[in-house]
Amino acid sequence: MLDTERFDPAAHVAAAAPAVGLALDATRQARVAAALALVVRIAGPALAVDLPVEAEPAPVFRP
Repeated sequence: MLDTERFDPAAHVAAAAPAVGLALDATRQARVAAALALVVRIAGPALAVDLPVEAEPAPVFRP
């Protein structure tokens, strides 16, 4: 589970970018980290919901 309070997007980008073959300059690395911080902030409430093990996604979305 992702701890949104302790997650460091800048450190994550600095470690993950070279691992996947991305060469980011400092400016681009900061922009990617800012975008990742926003994603984590938005996704945090959804990730906090406990789902039962037997839960499965619906095969078709019908609003």
